[in-house]
Amino acid sequence: MSRKPTILIGEDKQFLVDIIKESFGSGFNCICVRTEEKVFENLDSADAVVVGLDVCPREQEERVKMISEIKARKDIPLMALTSLQYSSVRIGLLRKGADDVMTKPFNPEELVIRMEKLLSRIR
Repeated sequence: MSRKPTILIGEDKQFLVDIIKESFGSGFNCICVRTEEKVFENLDSADAVVVGLDVCPREQEERVKMISEIKARKDIPLMALTSLQYSSVRIGLLRKGADDVMTKPFNPEELVIRMEKLLSRIR
């Protein structure tokens, strides 16, 4: 039996952390953190990252930069969650290295399916 993937969830809103963690259920190990610093501290333990860009209390341009910083440190599947609905924001996140982007609010089941697809590409 293969081991469960570890998902690093970086999100500052506890109710979203709870929703994401519950959605992943018992099929995944989840590490939940609430700040950008904690994301980077826990990155080595993760097989994939789900990061809500509100963990980075800077301007949007700096938040987008965080994506490329994560990918530069460890090339793992990265799902970015953003509350900004503009396609230009999603495109910018994808260009900076996000493997997928979802806007908040999101469907938790869709999040899990997308993450499973991302993880299946690296196995």
